[in-house]
Amino acid sequence: MKTLASFNLPMDAYLLRVRLEGSGINAYVRDENLITLDWLYANAVGGVKVEVMDEDYEQALELLNAG
Repeated sequence: MKTLASFNLPMDAYLLRVRLEGSGINAYVRDENLITLDWLYANAVGGVKVEVMDEDYEQALELLNAG
């Protein structure tokens, strides 16, 4: 698994996940529960992360950079 992006708000991470999955790339959101509990933890843990499988990383990165 590789981290594609990280966000301060879980909502932003889920929007990217939906966009990736709409393009056929499985994506996973990590650390959203901790950030939802107390948003001040976002800096401590590196934010809410969107992760993809290693083999999907390049395609996901292209999709992320496309818009």
